[in-house]
Amino acid sequence: MPRPQSGVLPPANRHAVFLTLLLNAGQDAGRQTRRILARIPQILEEVVASDTQAGLSCVVAIGAEAWDRLWPNGPRPTMLRRFPLVQDGARAAPRTSADLFIHVRSERADLNFDLIRSLRKAFSCCVTTAEEVHTFRYHDMRDLTGFVDGTENPEGQERVETALVGLEDAGHAGGSYVHVQRYVHDLDAWERLSVDEQERVFGRTKADDVEMAAGVKPATAHIKRVSIKDNGEELKILRHSMPYGTGAEAGLYFVSYAKTPEHFERMLIRMIHADEAGNYDHLMHYTRAVTGAAFFAPSLDFLLES
Repeated sequence: MPRPQSGVLPPANRHAVFLTLLLNAGQDAGRQTRRILARIPQILEEVVASDTQAGLSCVVAIGAEAWDRLWPNGPRPTMLRRFPLVQDGARAAPRTSADLFIHVRSERADLNFDLIRSLRKAFSCCVTTAEEVHTFRYHDMRDLTGFVDGTENPEGQERVETALVGLEDAGHAGGSYVHVQRYVHDLDAWERLSVDEQERVFGRTKADDVEMAAGVKPATAHIKRVSIKDNGEELKILRHSMPYGTGAEAGLYFVSYAKTPEHFERMLIRMIHADEAGNYDHLMHYTRAVTGAAFFAPSLDFLLES
C-alpha cells in the first residue's frame, strides 16, 4: 500500500494553516508546479528537523482542473470532480476557485509559519494565493459555538479505512479526496439562544458532549442530518476542521478526508436541502459557507515519483 502524506491520518494538533492557491496561466506553470510538488516532502523534512517532537505535518492536494494541467497524460483519480453546487432557497454551499490546497499543522504556530513561508517561496514562480487561514485549537477541542467538534471521527485502523483510497483505484491507492469550506459563524445570534436551544440545534449536550436519545433528538439537528447509513453502514469522513477568528470575523475551517467524495457530498446535501417533511440542518441559521473546493491528495509515493 502506498504511503499517505504525513498530515492525513494523525490526530489533531493545536495549530493549523490552510492555504489555497491558483495556478498561473501557461504550460510552464504546470510543469514547474509538478516539479515543486515532488520537492514538498524534502521541504517538510528540513523544517521538521528543527523540532522533531512538534508533530509538524503537511498535505498537498490538487483540484480537478489543475490535475489535468499537471498530469495531462497520466492517471486521474477515478472520482475526482469539482465541488458540488448545493442550494435550497437562502441556504447555499458556494464553489470557489482553487487549484491547490496545502494543509500544514503542528503543536507550534511558529513552525507552521516557517513551513508555509518555505512553500510559498517554492511556489512563487507559478501560483497566486486564493486564501490563507490560520486556525487554532479552541479550549478542549471545541468549535467556537462551544460544542465539541469531531466527536464522530473514526479512530485507529478505521481512520485508514475511512480516509484512504484502496485497491478500488490502485493507481491512486493511499490518496484521499479532500473537501474544504470556510464557514463564518453568527456568534451574536448563536449566543442569544439558551443552552437547551443550542443543544437541540446540534443534537448533543454542550457541557459533556452526549448525543441526545433518538426519541428526543430533533430531525433538524446537525448530527441527525449528517448521519447517513447505506446498507446498514454509516458513511464516514475523517474531519480535520479547526476554528479561526479575528475581532471582525470568526468561524470554522471545515476539512474532510475520505476514500470517496460521495460521503461528504451526501452529507452536504442533507444539511442544505429540505427533505419531504421540510427538515434541514438548523445549524445553517447560525453559520454560512463562504468558500468551497474539492481536491485529491495523492499518496506520498505518487508525489515523489511525479
